Amino acid sequence: MMVLGTGLCVGVGGTILYFKLTSAFLREIHRLSSSIETLKAEISILNEKLEGKSKWRKKRSGYYSVISASSGDETDNYEDALGGSSEFETPTEGDSDTEDIVKVEQSADVTALYKEIDTFIDGGETEKLKAYELLQNNKTKYLTDADFHWRLAKCTYQLAQIEGGKGNVEKKKEMLYSAKDTAERALHLNQKSANSHKWYSITLGSIGDYEGTQNKIKNGYTFKEHIEKAIELNKKDPSNHHLLGRWCYGVYMLSWLERKAAATLFATPPTSTAGEALTHFLEADRLNPGVWKENLLYIGKCYVELGKYPEAVEWLEKASLLPVVSQDDKTAEIEIESILAKYGGK
Repeated sequence: MMVLGTGLCVGVGGTILYFKLTSAFLREIHRLSSSIETLKAEISILNEKLEGKSKWRKKRSGYYSVISASSGDETDNYEDALGGSSEFETPTEGDSDTEDIVKVEQSADVTALYKEIDTFIDGGETEKLKAYELLQNNKTKYLTDADFHWRLAKCTYQLAQIEGGKGNVEKKKEMLYSAKDTAERALHLNQKSANSHKWYSITLGSIGDYEGTQNKIKNGYTFKEHIEKAIELNKKDPSNHHLLGRWCYGVYMLSWLERKAAATLFATPPTSTAGEALTHFLEADRLNPGVWKENLLYIGKCYVELGKYPEAVEWLEKASLLPVVSQDDKTAEIEIESILAKYGGK
C-alpha cells in the first residue's frame, strides 16, 4: 500500500508516508501583490548572502552502508510546488542506498545494528522509540557515517509527527528542525547518498510552517533540487518519483495570481506541464505497480488535465478498487469518487 496526499502516505509492509499540505504559503503569496518591491529587495539581500556561503564539503572520511532500510485544491497545489510543509515516511525498499556510487562494505556489527534500527523504524510508536534510543546510544560511534545520520533524521522526523499528533506542537517543531539539521549533516558526509538527499528534502519541507515567505520560496527550489539528485543516485525509489511528480503538478496548477507573483520575484519562475508530472507518477507506479492509491489518483488527475478522459477513468477505477485503510485513503477516495462522477460517462 502506498499513499501520498493532503496527508501523503507512502507505505509498503506497514510503512506510512505522510505529506501534510498547509494553506500558510498560499495566504502569504496573495499578500505579495501589495509589497512586491519590498520582497524583491529582501530576496536580493538573501541571494547575496547565499552566494557567499560555501558549497557542500566533499566527503573525506567515513564508510557507508549499502544495505536496504526497510486536495486537489489550489492550496495543495501551491504547497506541492514549493516543497510544502511536508510529513513523510517512505517505503522500506525506497530507503536503500544500493544505487549510490559510494559502496563500502559494513562490518557485521554495523549491518546488524542498522537492520535492527530499520525494523524498529518501520514499526509502531513503541518500536520507533526503541529505534531512536538505539540511534542516540550509538551516536558518538558513527559521527562520520552518513547512513547513520539519515536514519536518525528519519526517526526523529517520524517521532516529531507523533508528538504533533499528541498536541505537543513545540516539541514537534524542535524535533523537525533537529531532523533537518541531522539530514544536512548526512549530506555533508556523503553527497552521493540518495537517502541523504531524500531525507534532507523531506525534513526541509517539514519546517515550512515555521519559515517566512522568502525561505519557503527558496526551500521550494531546494526541495526539487535534492529530490532530483536522489533520483539520479537511486532511480528505483518510487517515493522520489512521486514527490517530483507532485512538485511538477503543483507548478502546472498555479493560478494566474501565483504565476504573476513568482514571475515578479524571479527572473526564471518554475514551470512544468501535466505531461511532465504524469511521467513521474507513471514511473512511480512502474516501480510499485497498482498498489499506491494516491499515486493512481494523480495519474488520473494528469490525464484529466490532458483531456484524456478514458485513460483518466481507467486509472481512477484502479485506485477506487484499493482498500481504504487510513484517513489519508479516505481523503483520496473522496476525490477519486468526485472525479469519476464527473468524467466516468465521457
